[in-house]
Amino acid sequence: MRTNDGTYTELISLRDRLDRQYEQLQRQVDDVRKKLESVSTTLAMLDEGDSSSGVATSTSEHSPRGGVIDLSSLRGMTQIEALKKLAEHSGGEFRTMDAKRIFLQAGIIKSQKNANNILFSVIQRSGLFERTAPGVYRIASSKPVRPESKDAF
Repeated sequence: MRTNDGTYTELISLRDRLDRQYEQLQRQVDDVRKKLESVSTTLAMLDEGDSSSGVATSTSEHSPRGGVIDLSSLRGMTQIEALKKLAEHSGGEFRTMDAKRIFLQAGIIKSQKNANNILFSVIQRSGLFERTAPGVYRIASSKPVRPESKDAF
């Protein structure tokens, strides 16, 4: 129901302008992501070149906290096993954004659209991880100790 045609027209033009701005920002994000992947691949190749025969492959991914992780070593693992390996590789902790990117590249998760939901479900159902910050999880320590009640019988 249109109560004021002028207001309706202004809202449509605002929506169109915001849509164009969103598309422009999305292109910028995609460009930065491609550049980041290129630099990470180059770093991985340089790291592999220093420690091996000098022949580098494109099957490694740079993890911000743990150096280079071999993507081919994750292939064939279950999602839980791969999350544990990623966490161990990163000092016991991982970011879901990094895990999502690595899992997509390794082929552990096929759908980018559902990757966040898949990761969250795996983390919650496994019970092996505890949240330390938004989007950051670590391998859970042994079963938490229940504090004793002050009103003991």
